[in-house]
Amino acid sequence: MDLAKLWSYMQSDMEADKFSNDMKSSANRRLLLKNADILKEQQARFAKIDEEIAAMLTRLDAQKAETERISKLFAQSMEEIGDVSKLDESEIEEKIKLVERLSATLDQCQKDLNRLAKDAENAEQTQNQIKRLAAKTKAEYDRVKKEYDIEFAQGKQKLKKLRDTADQLAAALDPNDLERYKQIKQHVTPPIARLENNQCTGCFMTLSVGTLRDIKSTGEGVTCDNCGRLLYLSD
Repeated sequence: MDLAKLWSYMQSDMEADKFSNDMKSSANRRLLLKNADILKEQQARFAKIDEEIAAMLTRLDAQKAETERISKLFAQSMEEIGDVSKLDESEIEEKIKLVERLSATLDQCQKDLNRLAKDAENAEQTQNQIKRLAAKTKAEYDRVKKEYDIEFAQGKQKLKKLRDTADQLAAALDPNDLERYKQIKQHVTPPIARLENNQCTGCFMTLSVGTLRDIKSTGEGVTCDNCGRLLYLSD
């Protein structure tokens, strides 16, 4: 195993990985994703309130119909109670009670009607406010996206150059060494660490006597007892 070549490859590989991660966590990208989430939330709230308004208007129509029905019954009862010549005393008393009940019901119907109308009005105001906020968020999203698209295009070109450099170095490696490197990288990054003062510089654990003996005897292909990184003993 040529650890010197593998080490050089790792430097390019790690540089490309870091740049890729920096691109993914750039300020513009984070802001773009944040605005996208806000837009989704605002759109969901707008749609929910839209459904609520539709339900309110349906109830409002039903309440109007009920109010009109009670109003007609009240008017009819008032006419009947007005012609007392055709009613005896018990019938008059019963009509008066009916009128009182209808009057109370009509009053409650009107209150419910006013409440539903007010609720619908408030919901529409809230919806309009969300619409304005969504428009503002969308404008900010579009502004940031233009900046990010330029940033991403430039970053993509640089990332390709970094990857190409790493690939060129990888082509000079033993395939088995490269495969082992990739396997270790799946579990720990970076996959190679220098050995200094009998310690792994990846996890800073002091190595066992047996591991140190293996490194001195072979000089390559030995992994850290603790973190599993390949240990590189440079000149």
